[in-house]
Amino acid sequence: MTDNNINNNNNSPYMGTSYYVNNYPVEGYTNGPVTMSNQYNRVIKPEPVEVQDFREKMGKKLGLASLIYALFATFCLYDNLSGVTMPFFGIATLVYMIYSLRQYNVAIKRFSWFYATVMIALTISNFLTGNPLFIFFNNVGIILMLFVFLIHNVYDDSRWNFSKTAISICESLLYSVGALDDFSKDMKVLKERRKLNESDNEKSHTIKYVMIGLLISVPVVGILVALLANADIVFNKLIVNNLRFNFRLETMFGVSITFALFFFGAYCIMRFFSQKKLDEEVKNHRNFEPVIAITVLSLVSVLYLTFSLIQIVYLFLGGGSLPEGYSYSDYAREGFFQLLAVSIINFLMVLFVNNYFRESRILKVLMTIISGCTYIMIASSFVRIMMYIDAALLTNLRIWVLWGLALFSILFVAVIISIYKHEFPLFKYCVIVVSVLYLILSFARPDYIIADYNLKNLHTIEASIAEQDIDYMKRLSSDAAPAIAKYDNDLKDAYFDRFEMHYYQIGFRRLNLSRYTANLLNEDR
Repeated sequence: MTDNNINNNNNSPYMGTSYYVNNYPVEGYTNGPVTMSNQYNRVIKPEPVEVQDFREKMGKKLGLASLIYALFATFCLYDNLSGVTMPFFGIATLVYMIYSLRQYNVAIKRFSWFYATVMIALTISNFLTGNPLFIFFNNVGIILMLFVFLIHNVYDDSRWNFSKTAISICESLLYSVGALDDFSKDMKVLKERRKLNESDNEKSHTIKYVMIGLLISVPVVGILVALLANADIVFNKLIVNNLRFNFRLETMFGVSITFALFFFGAYCIMRFFSQKKLDEEVKNHRNFEPVIAITVLSLVSVLYLTFSLIQIVYLFLGGGSLPEGYSYSDYAREGFFQLLAVSIINFLMVLFVNNYFRESRILKVLMTIISGCTYIMIASSFVRIMMYIDAALLTNLRIWVLWGLALFSILFVAVIISIYKHEFPLFKYCVIVVSVLYLILSFARPDYIIADYNLKNLHTIEASIAEQDIDYMKRLSSDAAPAIAKYDNDLKDAYFDRFEMHYYQIGFRRLNLSRYTANLLNEDR
């Protein structure tokens, strides 16, 4: 080794003095020259200045924004996923995402406002409904809309197909966890830059002190509120009954965990998108031999055509002879769940073949035949479920079947178009259709529709089935309260007795319109 291969770099912002051995930087543990005993120490190459500048910016601006967002989100959502604060959380999330995107110069695209509108509508739906199933699906939808919004704005997804977009959503969700490493590095650079710029750091110190003050204030305010709540009964009612915060040890632990999840989750997600790591290129996966798909789909098409012919003759036209012991009504009232499942399989099968097999005219014809047969299956399932509802009235599952049939009847229009026009934006079309139809169903409050329809038609069905329906309606959510309250019977008392303790003192923060209405109706009965 010659002296020319050893260069002292005194300008490194990293720990101690950095040395370069054979053009590789070595973090020195002494200020002396590099010797044979320490030249094999761990090699660390300092990041470019522009990268460190960006890390400092993220640490300052994204860090502070994430802190404020996490505090607000914790107040809104801790032990409260369906209260009046939910829409405010949705608005805060949208503002936070837009602010973060602008920190790395990402413009908001026009169509992304549709995703934002759907996300806010889902938060409003949470506030309006008391149905746990819809609250769950609303929250899943909020997360999906959040990632679709970010992907659409950060990447050029105009040429992405259905599978590319779906895979990108999964990748973004999983890989965001890896941004914890960037959080650590951002904070490290921010700390080191502050040490190097002590003389020009008044503004940074202010931000630092504000963040420290906010962190300290959480436990301090919690302890003081707990003491004051025990000292004055009026103050206690204001805090505990209205805000529904019980300042106990387990509550403080839950609040801390919720805050940490929102802070690190929000920072990591936005930090992941700042790096633009997803591959924008749409790779051509249509390289499978079409003869394989033609063979499979030919057999499936023959099967479906035979089944469709039976539906036309036996179900739609009422002809043919049924097996012994089967009445026409028995025949028509079964199989709708299976047919809906087959429709879903057909949808996925056509998508897979269209995306992974080489183009073939025969293949297109076969996929079109399968899509056409799917419409006959959808029609068959619709006739069957309507006859079953006529005999056994409504349930949530039967409403979901009707919704699913309507959804797939619209989606298959786009599937057929995509068979002949591969560039058709199928994913965007599906998002629009699913979002609109789901919001219609969510805001329609199916539990109310079930109670109202069933109570009006109980006299038209068999007594044994009517008894089962009454037992089912007792377990409906608070959405059904306005319909059940119209009737003065045993069902009304059994239904409201179930909610009496649950809806006592709902509180402002957890105020839910559906549960609040049920509480008022319970008090008036």
